[in-house]
Amino acid sequence: MKLFPYKVRRALKGTLFAMMAAAVLPFWSLSAYGAAAESQEAAESLLDGPVSLEVVYGYQNVAKSGRFLPLTITMTNTQDTDFTGTLSVLSMEPDFQGYSSNYEYDAYRYEYPVSIGAGRTLIESRSISLGAGVDQMYVILEDEQGNEIGRKRLKLNLNLETAELFVGVLSDSPEELSYLNHVGINYGTLRTRTIELTASELPADEMGLDQLDVLLITDYDTGRLSGQQAEAIWEWVQRGGTLLIGTGDRAADTLRIFERRLLEDPIPQAQTYTINMGEEYASERPEDSDITLTCTELTVRDGSELISSDGMPVLSAMTAGNGTAAVAVYDFGDIGPFCERNLSYVDHLFASLLGEDKVSSLSSSLNGSYNRFWSVQNLINSGNISRLPKVELYVTLAAAYVILAGPGLYFFLKQRELRNYYQPAVALLSLCCTGMVLLMGMTTRFNGPFFTYATIRDADRGSISETTFINMRAPYNKSYGVNLDSSYRIYPLTASSFYNSAPMPEFTGDETAAVTLQFEGDKTRLRSEGIGPFEPKYFQMERDLRNKDHEGFTGEIQAFDGQITGTLTNHYKQPVEKVAVLLYNQMVLIERMEPEETVQLADQKMIYCPTNFSYALAAQITGASQYRQGGDIRDEEYVQAMERANLLSFYIDNYMAGYHSNARVIGFGQDKESSQFLKDSSYETYGSTLLTSELEVDYEREGMVYRSAMQKKPNLLSGEYYFSNNTIYGQSPVILEYYLGNDLDVEKVSFHQLSEEMAKSLQDYYTVPFVGNMYFYNYNTGDYDPKSLSDAEYSRESLRPYLSPGNTLTVKYVYDAAGDYSWNVMLPVLTATGRSK
Repeated sequence: MKLFPYKVRRALKGTLFAMMAAAVLPFWSLSAYGAAAESQEAAESLLDGPVSLEVVYGYQNVAKSGRFLPLTITMTNTQDTDFTGTLSVLSMEPDFQGYSSNYEYDAYRYEYPVSIGAGRTLIESRSISLGAGVDQMYVILEDEQGNEIGRKRLKLNLNLETAELFVGVLSDSPEELSYLNHVGINYGTLRTRTIELTASELPADEMGLDQLDVLLITDYDTGRLSGQQAEAIWEWVQRGGTLLIGTGDRAADTLRIFERRLLEDPIPQAQTYTINMGEEYASERPEDSDITLTCTELTVRDGSELISSDGMPVLSAMTAGNGTAAVAVYDFGDIGPFCERNLSYVDHLFASLLGEDKVSSLSSSLNGSYNRFWSVQNLINSGNISRLPKVELYVTLAAAYVILAGPGLYFFLKQRELRNYYQPAVALLSLCCTGMVLLMGMTTRFNGPFFTYATIRDADRGSISETTFINMRAPYNKSYGVNLDSSYRIYPLTASSFYNSAPMPEFTGDETAAVTLQFEGDKTRLRSEGIGPFEPKYFQMERDLRNKDHEGFTGEIQAFDGQITGTLTNHYKQPVEKVAVLLYNQMVLIERMEPEETVQLADQKMIYCPTNFSYALAAQITGASQYRQGGDIRDEEYVQAMERANLLSFYIDNYMAGYHSNARVIGFGQDKESSQFLKDSSYETYGSTLLTSELEVDYEREGMVYRSAMQKKPNLLSGEYYFSNNTIYGQSPVILEYYLGNDLDVEKVSFHQLSEEMAKSLQDYYTVPFVGNMYFYNYNTGDYDPKSLSDAEYSRESLRPYLSPGNTLTVKYVYDAAGDYSWNVMLPVLTATGRSK
């Protein structure tokens, strides 16, 4: 090459390199193709291995984040031998860092043992928490050696741009309900999405229904549903779901499994009615809005009339826990042609059913509604105050050490001419004081995982329903695990990151889980990995038990003319403190009941209480209202009152919202260190237990019926009125029309103001009882006649000019308290006494 000039040598080298590359490239390409093919073949074998894996999520593969997501996992064993392994679901959850107020994401892993016979197929249904803003999950199948043989990445179909109202539909004619799909609610801020369901697709646990906002059942025989499915629906309603039932000529079918819960009277025969859908839907003549339908006129237990037609209730609803169950007199398929012409009626229907507050909540919270993190953490963020260090002892020890190690020890040794021993003596004294500090700190240090809990235990004659919220913490950063009682269903409670602007980290499915739940049959193993010292992790645990020992409260309660009488018996095997019998606006307080003790309610003081101010009511019952200026965190009675008030307030908000005719009896157990939820009771626990029972109330006496006018929401004619709290904005007059019921010959109407102790407690929450002028509308003169609040009762004779033919009473309230707070003014509760027609 040196014989050639430089440029020629360079050209020859390039040509030689090109010839060699051309010769090698085919072999290299073939090798690369073989490697790629081998890699692709390996990937396919991973998906189509000895056990195939298929996953369907949600309903028709649609989902809402921030809720529990039902998964249907199908595994088919194609081997000639049985397969035993572990099915895992890996998800991400936002974790609120309380110290920094930031959000981080942790991986949660759920592990279930599976066993599949040779050539068999196994279908597993699981409900997994889907963290807010998280749009994917991983389903992984491993053999007994931990080798991964199947994996599915679920990329979830989430609508993060428009809030949706998920409406599950059970119907034999779902095509007739197509008009309900994709309709704008609340000026289009919320859009409906119907999901057709069958009996086989309906979950058998309430968490499987959590994706739904409304469950509509019409033209369907609910007798096809199992007992577990029926119970799951009702528990879902009590958690905050909305059940909507259409009747028409199939009322007996659609109400078959709900009749006892929903109706006061037997189901009558269906008849043909002309229903006025509303004057706003009349195009040319008023009768254009009339349609002829087959209807079944029903009386819903404690029902409120949501939509009516010429005095006939068309849609009535009752409150069940924190949710709503509503019944319509018609079949929703029958109104399809009308709604297709007048889609705004669908808007009106759902707005009336859900209420303004819930519609606004669903419209603004794209991450869903099932997240109790913020309310639950107040229940279980406390701890045993005996663990608090006694600062006075440490100060005393420090002062004594300074005195002894300084002048005390020096002069002591000097007087004995032992000054040469001063330094060794100081060292010895320091060692002794260090030992003292270590000994004093033994009662304040945690050596392993510890739990704070809050339990709600609801007992009736046949069963006990128990819900326990736990806060798990550990004093170190190393991994640890605890065994929980497998009779509990357990779910994580995590914060919502909807308002967090930080991006979600990459989720590959290979992350080490911060929390792992292993469901092993006889126990549930809860493992923690890499969680910081004392960092809380919240969980909700539930179980249902047979009431073999007949625990709970029993009694016969009568409420009539403002008085509560009857008896109450405590059948728990322990004393129960702070017992309260709660009606809608009345309560009786009993300080303590011993086991099997019976109390005469007529001997107890009756208190008129607020309708829906949960914490004020809870503080009055538990004694927390005594500490208006705050208390000492070291005062055991103060801390206990605060803990109990938080738990009872949570219970009222989530289980007693809205009007209820039955009585709720509540009380607190004395055990502060229950460990029933643990398989191993060696761990430290601390918490509170709320014991509850629901009892029926008799509102009749000698042929007379006593009724609250708040069973039906008053019709607001003027001003600003908030039904949930029965409060008004006091700057302007408010006119309300109370419905007393067409089936009642009214003998007396009474207005009940708050009792003095409750009025005083509510002042701390900027709420005051109504004072001022009250007027009744006179149907004879067309004027409002002044009435005095001091006259709490009005007889039949005095009411004659004020009751309408439809048995309504129109009242105008004019608040008059210059200088007082006027945002929340609580109105008196109106009750009526009369004879059934």
